[in-house]
Amino acid sequence: MEVRRAVLGDEEALRSLRVAAMTDAPGEFGSTLERELARPLEDWSRFLTTSAMFFVERDGTPVGLAGGHPSDDDIELVSMWVAPDARGLGGGDALVQAVLAWAGDAPVRLYVVEGNERARRLYERNGFRPTGETSVRERDGVVELVFST
Repeated sequence: MEVRRAVLGDEEALRSLRVAAMTDAPGEFGSTLERELARPLEDWSRFLTTSAMFFVERDGTPVGLAGGHPSDDDIELVSMWVAPDARGLGGGDALVQAVLAWAGDAPVRLYVVEGNERARRLYERNGFRPTGETSVRERDGVVELVFST
């Protein structure tokens, strides 16, 4: 498993991974499958230029992604997902570490759906801790726990 930063030209791979993530785990993300399918090419290009998107690849094929999105005070780790047949091979850890390395000294924050213990363990073993804050998604009322480095 290798991690690389996605670049302009990777829009189709990014779109494909996001659609796969929304299909696999629709309740774990702030977006929806319908929203991701409706995005124009310009949106995917913008993600690659305003955020740092990383792919984990197996035999040269992207099987997971995560991004670092800058905000005013920190970096938000977004879009974390690894294909089911590639889980347990270290790709999730490698993606988290890529985002942390890209963020440098900036604090990194993320949101985990309450009850997603697998994701929680991944983030905790990579240095994230719960802040005690929660967020409720408007679209479905799901509670998300806030974690930070």
